[in-house]
Amino acid sequence: MKHPSTSMLKGSKPKFAALAICIVTILGINHKYLSSRSIECFDAVSQVETFLPPLSENGSKTKTWPNWSAIAYEEPGHPLVAKGDSFFNRAREHYFRKQENGSTLIDEFIEVYKNRPDPVNLCGIRINHALALFLAVKQIQPSLVVESGVNAGVSTYFIRAASPTTRIFAIDPLEEPICSQGKRWIDPSDKTINYTGKEFVDLIELDWAGMSKRGEISLDKTLVFLDDHLHTFRRIASVMKVGIRHIVVEDNYKIDEGATMNDRKSTPKQMFRGEQWKKEGDWLFNNVVTYAEFPPLIPPIMAKAYQGERKKAGGFMVAADTNKDIVAPMLRPDLNQDDMKIYEGIATALDIDVSLEDRFSYMQFMNYNQICYLELLPMPPTLL
Repeated sequence: MKHPSTSMLKGSKPKFAALAICIVTILGINHKYLSSRSIECFDAVSQVETFLPPLSENGSKTKTWPNWSAIAYEEPGHPLVAKGDSFFNRAREHYFRKQENGSTLIDEFIEVYKNRPDPVNLCGIRINHALALFLAVKQIQPSLVVESGVNAGVSTYFIRAASPTTRIFAIDPLEEPICSQGKRWIDPSDKTINYTGKEFVDLIELDWAGMSKRGEISLDKTLVFLDDHLHTFRRIASVMKVGIRHIVVEDNYKIDEGATMNDRKSTPKQMFRGEQWKKEGDWLFNNVVTYAEFPPLIPPIMAKAYQGERKKAGGFMVAADTNKDIVAPMLRPDLNQDDMKIYEGIATALDIDVSLEDRFSYMQFMNYNQICYLELLPMPPTLL
């Protein structure tokens, strides 16, 4: 969900607030609808880049990628932090590996993406984050996904497309989406419960203990998807307390970035980097099995033709980025012709300009906010 909210004080009920108007920087998008052309299977899949774990001079583990400037450190206090091994680290392998029938997961995803209920999704999830959420559901195979922040329902659509059997709790205090997105997409499946509008119940106020005791949910097979722009660290700590093991954070903003006050001071990426949050960052790092940021589909340099400004709140890539604080992308069309063919095939299937020169195309491929996955310890120690 893409709207700001008031601060959440410890022990108080969080409040969500809608944007009165859409930000000027996202106006003027060409609201074109995507074509129904099918994407062909990608035969030209080049060698998968490995996530290498050499040791730095001070003995701490680091992870690097060929021809990419970032270094991921397995300790807090760095621009890019990673811990453990995750399916996010092998996103390219999962998406482009040929299955027995000759198709790939990216083929399936593209067909799902073409049919999404809001082709623009002005205040919501786009390609990079949809890829991450879709893969998380596919790999974790959760019996329940609790989605905090629904807005237009597009992320609910991706969760359901990834798994027809998963139960979904869709949580949002608003009755209608913001940014003039029309009616919210409502999952027709009886496996989805909508805690929205007048039926709103906040994530941390759900009867976790009761549902678990009655055998209605399995906590270790539950995935929490945070996209509510509240205090992310406190939200994570709250669900850890009840035994949740899997969390995906959609708006994992960098230091000093964010659409709301909470966004700018509460994300895992900020906790691991900021000296002012060292206590919280160390605690969080020591209480996760895995922390991984999902790779963007393509590098920022592919948007060099785009002449617009970066959205001031953050969350978008531009060609001038140094890339020192984001993981290497799945595809490198800037360096590899086979990857270029794959990228062109995806863009063509989605009726998107390969150059990303126009705002619609740019915002589809360059919307990227370090969406991350955390696998939590099964029995966390006493919380802060």
